[in-house]
Amino acid sequence: MIERRDFLKIGAGAAAALALPSARASRAVQGGPIIDVHMHAYPATMRLPVPIINPISGAKSPIVTGADHMAACIAEMKRHNVFKGVVSGGDGDRLQAAIDWHDHDPNRFIAGAGIRGSDDTPLPPLDTLRKAFADRKLGVLGEITSQYAGLALSDPKYDPYLALAEEFDIPVALHTGTIPPETTFDPCCRSARARFGNPELVEEALNRHPKLRLNLMHCGWPYLDDTLAMLMLYPNVYTDTGATDWLLPRAHFHDYLRKLVEAGFGKRIMFGSDHMYWPDGIGLAIEGIETAEFLTQEQKRDIFYNNAVRFFKLPAGA
Repeated sequence: MIERRDFLKIGAGAAAALALPSARASRAVQGGPIIDVHMHAYPATMRLPVPIINPISGAKSPIVTGADHMAACIAEMKRHNVFKGVVSGGDGDRLQAAIDWHDHDPNRFIAGAGIRGSDDTPLPPLDTLRKAFADRKLGVLGEITSQYAGLALSDPKYDPYLALAEEFDIPVALHTGTIPPETTFDPCCRSARARFGNPELVEEALNRHPKLRLNLMHCGWPYLDDTLAMLMLYPNVYTDTGATDWLLPRAHFHDYLRKLVEAGFGKRIMFGSDHMYWPDGIGLAIEGIETAEFLTQEQKRDIFYNNAVRFFKLPAGA
């Protein structure tokens, strides 16, 4: 049986085929503080698929375990002035993987509850999440990967979890958009379908839970019109640039981002790397925003910092 991580590698290869023709290191020059709202953790003892080769830059990483991965991510964050990150678990005990990062550096990391709702990755007990929220071990409900379970966030099975987020005023982060090639042939995700990544499908959940703060991860790509519709109708909805800002061809990402900004939503876009196995993806993602010449410096600061402070209700100067 093929592991989910192998399909991530397949997806990365497809992304590399679409990306810029020349592999290069990040040219990120952003000087102000950055908040990365879309990061991933793995259990410290988990062995990652090796070799770890960045699908865009071609750089080979020496990391082998989840602990190596965390250290490399922190090094990249320091290199690029990413002073805070929102991290969710990607494999194994997804809650504990994120909590471990938070416990390692509580000033740097906000831990998210990575939940799915499939037979392979069932939803955790509500009492477990309630205690983690109350103890401030977890500060985000997400990344919710309902698409991989063949479900939309509006499915009633998620209602108790969204109600809990409302109760604690916890922001919610939802995987939207597409998924890696051949995901539906992975034993973990036979019911996954592209259509469940359409941001339009969150609408019933938003109306049943009007106090939700919802982040549509990946900017809803490629569903631009539906993403715009949700941003227009629901002021409590934001979006992040995770993965699109470094795995998509640069010109295409800039065209998509420009349309979101030109539609008037520059104050609702947050920076995310979604670096997955590749810590150097953080710098490449920053470069994706920095090289967007149509953005003013003020708009870049909003994306890199100000919008996340507002969405996550971080203290001034956090």
